[in-house]
Amino acid sequence: MKRSILDGTAADTFPSSAPSPSVGRARVRDCMSHPGIAVTPGTDLATVAAVLSASRRGIVPVVAPDGTVTGVVSASDLLTAYAEKDPERELLARDLMTTPAVTVTEESGLSEALALLTDEGVHHLPVVDIDGRVAGLLTSHDLLDALRREDEAIRTQALALALTPGSGVVPGSLHIRCERGLLSVTGRTRTRSDAAALCLQLAHLDGLTRLADHLTWDLDDTGPASTA
Repeated sequence: MKRSILDGTAADTFPSSAPSPSVGRARVRDCMSHPGIAVTPGTDLATVAAVLSASRRGIVPVVAPDGTVTGVVSASDLLTAYAEKDPERELLARDLMTTPAVTVTEESGLSEALALLTDEGVHHLPVVDIDGRVAGLLTSHDLLDALRREDEAIRTQALALALTPGSGVVPGSLHIRCERGLLSVTGRTRTRSDAAALCLQLAHLDGLTRLADHLTWDLDDTGPASTA
């Protein structure tokens, strides 16, 4: 039994042929919350609090008359307002909101949304349509669920390829996992060319960022492996 080496080197991890790292074809529209509940700049504090509580989300977008997002009010903003020393002062959404709002479009990829959440240090993103009008809300939990589903979809596709009749894979030896787009494949094939063919197929899976090949093979049908 010998180690599966596609290019004759000791490297077993290589990038897929995708043009750039991504998390597949899923878009923000596929995992955002509907509908896009929002308030206006003139909405009073009590109403903003009621909307935020009813939505069970961490923020509520503040929109202009044309529907474009001008800011957001978070739960912490409301708590700060309730601690205000002067209860006689009427507070409106415009007094509470953070502006400008960090938003993401419906057509943005999950990788772009992930970058915004991490770079901006926020947990919620208003989602806007092509005209900048609020269309929904994306939370960190929504994104985590979507990324987990993407990993599972990649793993399922890889498993189907590996277990295709004629693949040469010994089923009982196969172990496949996918985390954050990194697909790790462990197992044994009949021949070295079987292992190479499977890895080339796996490298083209949509959404894959890297492939870690830990396959072994029983018969080298391609001649002596070259050395580094």
